[in-house]
Amino acid sequence: MNLKITTELKDFLLELGYPFNSISGLLDSSVMDKYLNAKWIKNSHVFEMLDKEANDKQLLKCSDVRNFYQFVPPYFAALSSKNGLQAISRLAAYQQLIGPIEMGTFEEGEKLRIHIKYLDKYRKFSRFSLLVDQISLVSLIRAGTNKCVIPVSIGSKYEYGSRINKYLGIEAQNSLDNYLVFRKYDLEQSFVTKNDVMWNFMEPGLKKYIKELNINPPISAVVQNTLFKLIAGGNFQVKDVANKLGISSRTLQRWLQNEGTTFKKQLSIVQKILAQNLLQDRTLNTVEVSFLVGFNSVSSFYKAFKKWTGVTVKEYRLQAILKTNSINAVI
Repeated sequence: MNLKITTELKDFLLELGYPFNSISGLLDSSVMDKYLNAKWIKNSHVFEMLDKEANDKQLLKCSDVRNFYQFVPPYFAALSSKNGLQAISRLAAYQQLIGPIEMGTFEEGEKLRIHIKYLDKYRKFSRFSLLVDQISLVSLIRAGTNKCVIPVSIGSKYEYGSRINKYLGIEAQNSLDNYLVFRKYDLEQSFVTKNDVMWNFMEPGLKKYIKELNINPPISAVVQNTLFKLIAGGNFQVKDVANKLGISSRTLQRWLQNEGTTFKKQLSIVQKILAQNLLQDRTLNTVEVSFLVGFNSVSSFYKAFKKWTGVTVKEYRLQAILKTNSINAVI
């Protein structure tokens, strides 16, 4: 995590009012720096202290995706999705990819039940961890739709507290199992954030490239421009782009063919450019980058990147570091 992000993150944690006298060691360590960027901390002491020291007001603030989605790639991708159903699916896919968390979803008529399972001993018995993960989902749906969506029910073996129940809009239930239930109707509402999140995340150089695509653009440039905004949310099939442009998939493919290209080639161009830009961000690991550019398999991403650039991901990142250090040395 770079210095700028580290400072912002520490300021945010200080804002929460954590009693740093007792967890100051965590704040100064890489563990706390990475808390919001990686919820799978392999340190039971972190969760023991958070369970002991954090009050419900702090827990709610840690669950507000507007505070942390910039630091947490899966929530960034989720907010880029077209609706809550796809957002939850994206989160589940990401957690399955990187672990050690599993998010199970089960349809119950017009409802969707979500169950969170921890595969490591560090989070398995943490109230803070489970409630943050549950409430973050509620916050995600509300941020995406810009509506105060109230879940049908929520429960676990932990106490939720009156402040948390007020935020949820319902009384949480005591249960041996953890669950969160939404109406599918609420999850099918379009996300107002689906384009803005990806656009705001892009670096100035990448924005400049996309802006230039809009100057007397051929259809291939229009397709690229559309893909840049859709890809993080998982909506990057030919039908998704065609639907966005208001034409049929067959028409889109025919127009691209007339320009001597294909949808597959244009998708590869966009994925390559995105990957090259994201890999220069040292706060993102390779798994996160591969997920954000549309790969659910890291090995497939490695092969594709080598095919695109002629170098491995590791070699590319090393070159980027050497280039940055060289520029800094000149300055």
